[in-house]
Amino acid sequence: MMAICGENWMWGRRCAAVVLLVVGCAGDDGASGSDTATATTTATTTATTTATATATTTATGSASETGTSTGGSATDSDSGATDTSTTDATGSTSDATTASESTTTGEPGNSPPMFVSDPELEVILTEVYKSDFNPGEAFIASSRTDEIRVYDAETLDYITSFNHPAFSEINSPSYQYGPNGMAFNERGNLVVAAYSQFVEFSDYGVEYATYPKVAPEATENVIFDALGNLYTTTSTGGTDKLNQYRAEDYAFEQTIDVPPGAGSLTGITFDGYGRLYLASQTDNTIHVTDFNVDFVTFNWVDKLSGAGNPGNFEGLQFNANGQLVAAAGDLVLYDVFNLSKVGTFDAPNDAFPVPLRVDNEGNIYTADYENGQGTAAADIFRFTPDGKEFITKNDPGLFGPFGLVISGTVLAGDPPVLWEYVLDAVDADGDELTYTLVSGPDGMTLLGKTLSWAVTSEDIGEHPVSLKVEDGNGGEDTQDFVLVVKSV
Repeated sequence: MMAICGENWMWGRRCAAVVLLVVGCAGDDGASGSDTATATTTATTTATTTATATATTTATGSASETGTSTGGSATDSDSGATDTSTTDATGSTSDATTASESTTTGEPGNSPPMFVSDPELEVILTEVYKSDFNPGEAFIASSRTDEIRVYDAETLDYITSFNHPAFSEINSPSYQYGPNGMAFNERGNLVVAAYSQFVEFSDYGVEYATYPKVAPEATENVIFDALGNLYTTTSTGGTDKLNQYRAEDYAFEQTIDVPPGAGSLTGITFDGYGRLYLASQTDNTIHVTDFNVDFVTFNWVDKLSGAGNPGNFEGLQFNANGQLVAAAGDLVLYDVFNLSKVGTFDAPNDAFPVPLRVDNEGNIYTADYENGQGTAAADIFRFTPDGKEFITKNDPGLFGPFGLVISGTVLAGDPPVLWEYVLDAVDADGDELTYTLVSGPDGMTLLGKTLSWAVTSEDIGEHPVSLKVEDGNGGEDTQDFVLVVKSV
């Protein structure tokens, strides 16, 4: 699903001459040239119109080993139509400190516009993602002790825990009545499935709201689609229902029909194309829907077989290579485009992996549902993206681990986070200015003077962007930069 970007990149400035005007540029790497640029013009000219262009950009994330993309932002092309906005000329400047490349042209007698804003050239997912929870922490639902336990995701050291009355509304040590599946929503809040309701936390142990479930029962997995709708599966031996709750208020929306023969539903996840993956223990199969953008209807079109796996399907998640990881006794890798199994990995003491999650860097996390009953203290595991190395910790306070999430993680198929850049330019003649997004990554839009892009970890990598401002009288300025999406 993503490529790892571990370096800090900086681009130097260079000056470009076009027609009769040269923009002066600062020579230091990373300096903001728009604040120091000067222009020289002569005589008058006729008006010109805004040009349109197409461009193709390639993201570095979400490529599978077969070369086929598993997410919407890998090898994506612009649609061919540029975004154009017209505003009055202003004289304000931005606070941006990183530099972009700017070129200005104009006809004699007309003072062309000049960009005076510069974007930040790095998008750090853990910084753009707004939440009161610290990034880089692992949250695991301890279903038999009615609490959420929190760990350092790097070391797996225990940090803290919190609970809620909904986790113990029925006084029983059974996993069915404690906290089960959970996920972070678009607000950066943690949503946990209790027995009869969902509890949304805005901070550690701080209730934001509660929402009734369509029926009281254990909920093994909770996920969100790209629009923020919530989905649940019931645990093994439950009612075999795949339920959808609407994004606005988590009110019950529909029970999605599952394929014939499917039952004991466990893991669910989305890929970057909106395809839903559903693990069914009854027929030992992962069922896959068709591509989806509105998430109203779901057509089941493919299957991945669990034949030969040492255990039943549990959690599902995509890894950094675009492969689907399934907890099934071992951690099993699938090529979802060729519908084939490509390998397995696991730790010797991980007999019953149940919850599964991947962080922005591609590290894979799971926890052992010890002895198959969750009545022994659980081991937690963190695998490298290739599965070849791992660390493990036993937590004497963790029993019956179900939901597992990593704070600050925004994966393909999750609700994305929003990056914005407010454009600004000045025009000495006071001409009305037109801003145009000439080229950029798929999904980037320009509305007014605000450039926006919804980002997930699938977009980790480098993305060229080209902008233009025109004054309607032959004068224009262009701004080109490379936007780098990083995990931390």
